[in-house]
Amino acid sequence: MFYSFFKCFLLMKIVFCFLLLCSGKVFAQDSSRILIKADQYISDVLTPEKIYKYQNFSRGKIFFKDKTSNEALLNYNYLNGEIEFINRNNDTLAIAEHQMLNIQHVVLNKDTFYYDNGYLQQVLKTPAGRVAQRQMLVILKKEKLGAYNQPTSTTNAESMVVFRDYYGSTSTHNLKVRENITMAFVNQFYFGDHYSFLPASKKNLLKFFPSKKEVLNNYFRENDVDFKNSADLQKLFLFLQ
Repeated sequence: MFYSFFKCFLLMKIVFCFLLLCSGKVFAQDSSRILIKADQYISDVLTPEKIYKYQNFSRGKIFFKDKTSNEALLNYNYLNGEIEFINRNNDTLAIAEHQMLNIQHVVLNKDTFYYDNGYLQQVLKTPAGRVAQRQMLVILKKEKLGAYNQPTSTTNAESMVVFRDYYGSTSTHNLKVRENITMAFVNQFYFGDHYSFLPASKKNLLKFFPSKKEVLNNYFRENDVDFKNSADLQKLFLFLQ
């Protein structure tokens, strides 16, 4: 078979992966938040409408670096940060890591994704390069219930936790959380070319365009650039072209 994969519907586990990412420097936070209250079923809150980017799995095309391609029903999962597909047996599957490394780009619902240590959605394409973003659902705060069921925050404000959920079948993924969990959609911006991207920052921009150092420094003197703001990055790349 063209893909090697694992079956999400055969697994019943919730994986909390602690990533030491500074919330103020790495991610731009979306205003949309999700609260899972203690003793709520995860599946009642994190419905498919919330965890998937698109309303339905749609016909998309994956282009590989070896010049091959494949079509499938695809969707982007905010929880695990992966593009998933549905096979002929109606199983929801994730592309295996060694296949991800061969991906050049994915076209889905008029959107283009690249793979560079994760899936990045193209925001802007110019002759100078590309601006892309990674969108994820992360935990902002966890509150344990103390005396009289009053919440007690246990979250370090300087870190975020990526919440990954590989569901079992719809009849069995009825796990309850033991604490109040506040989640949010966040964006991390990148710039690069077809094959490699760097996190959006002034330092990385100068590294990416060493021949334009003087031009860029002049631009920064005249313009305030927020590297967590999509509009600022698009304006900058339109200037560079």
